[in-house]
Amino acid sequence: MSKVAILVCSNAGLDYLDYPKDIRILRSVIHFGADEAYDDYVQMDAKTFYERIQKDPNDIPRTSYVSPGTMIAYFEELEKEGYEEALVITISSKLSGLYEAVKRIASEVTIKVTAFDSLTLAYAEAYMALEAHRLAQEGKSVAEILPYLERIRDNDRIIFAVDTLLYLVKNGRLSKLQGTLGTMLQMKPLLQITEDGKVESLEKIRTIHKAHQRCLERYIEETQGLNVLTYISHAHADEYVDWFKTEIKKAFPEREVVVAYLTPVVGAHTGPKGIGIGYIKL
Repeated sequence: MSKVAILVCSNAGLDYLDYPKDIRILRSVIHFGADEAYDDYVQMDAKTFYERIQKDPNDIPRTSYVSPGTMIAYFEELEKEGYEEALVITISSKLSGLYEAVKRIASEVTIKVTAFDSLTLAYAEAYMALEAHRLAQEGKSVAEILPYLERIRDNDRIIFAVDTLLYLVKNGRLSKLQGTLGTMLQMKPLLQITEDGKVESLEKIRTIHKAHQRCLERYIEETQGLNVLTYISHAHADEYVDWFKTEIKKAFPEREVVVAYLTPVVGAHTGPKGIGIGYIKL
């Protein structure tokens, strides 16, 4: 039985959840201007980040994934600790180059490294890491764990709304045409992460409250009669979270709702007050 290490990128927001500390987190970096750079969560947490960008909306942050040198150091340390395999769960390859970077680094280290493209981010990615860790603790190999992760990936869905398209457009995660049009018309679009891991506009809506209502309506329509794990991922939007939780409980009194923060490297793209409601079919 091989000893398997589980790693996940900080886009998953695992830091804001109760998690086994032997899951290693590959920390992305938040950049402001040419001179400021902060490791996600460790040097800048969500509260600090969202307060900063709310004070100065023109100070648009950029992000980058963990450096190759840092990844190699992680893998070498794991090997010293007796691990024979490392499974790295990454943000969607359509949103970051991390997945391809991990695959490249795998050929430069002795430990066997497998990259898994979550095709998502935030809580769904965190859930994959938690499940992978549970299975590894049961003695399963990476080859045995991957079908479980694929099942989660194939049954995950998130719909979200943002207060502004500015951050998605500036960081290249939404086409400029959509962004310019939405900003001009003060639209609050309903967005989704597609099956192939891209951010896509679903509906154009004029107010944030109506966008939230449509998120909720779609969630209720799509999950009626299903056994699902429900989660809310948000960018410092506690007042919106309370409304969503109340409305979900009205529709499905028996359902538990997991609430998770969007860490700064994700919030750099959603902007403050972004919120998504997601579910994983069990």
